[in-house]
Amino acid sequence: MNLFRQLYAYLDALLIAPFRFFETPIVGFYFGTFILCVWCILLGELTFRLAALANRSHMNRIRAEAVKMHNLSIRAIALKDKENYRTCNKQANEAFGKYFFNMITHGAAYLWPVPFALAWMSLRFSQVEFELLFPLPIVGDTLGFAAVPVNIYILSRVIWGRLKPHIYFFNRDPRIGLEQGEEEMIPWESLGKAAAPPEKSPPADHS
Repeated sequence: MNLFRQLYAYLDALLIAPFRFFETPIVGFYFGTFILCVWCILLGELTFRLAALANRSHMNRIRAEAVKMHNLSIRAIALKDKENYRTCNKQANEAFGKYFFNMITHGAAYLWPVPFALAWMSLRFSQVEFELLFPLPIVGDTLGFAAVPVNIYILSRVIWGRLKPHIYFFNRDPRIGLEQGEEEMIPWESLGKAAAPPEKSPPADHS
């Protein structure tokens, strides 16, 4: 318990420092909230990348299976083999479903620091309220502290989205890439080509 309290004390001192950078309280509050949002974004990005790298082989297997069954279903329907089409299409949909939900799980890694940051701010700034210029229905004439970090986080995400492609390490997607021997997905537009036999080379001229 003492170790937990000590760790929390160090973390609290680190997080509260930017809030005290400016003498004006309101400026310090906005600046500290912005820095906290930056920490949340960076920690979320690092967590996402670690999770994606750790799970990459599993995700590649799911994706490869989904693409394989999709391609088989395309070839089956091109050959008017309805039974094999239904079987392959069902398996492809199941594989794509697994892939989709795994991607959602990876995406959650971006956001997990946010509720912890809000919980910490509630301990520090639960009494802070911002008076509105005019009262709003349901909301009233004041807003709690949470309105500031939520909006600053969204704005920071937008800025980060524009900066990210220009920052080395963060501009690389660690998740999925075609591995050696992996099939590429056949688009539906190529349905006619999927069943087409390979072109025969013209007979050699022996004259």
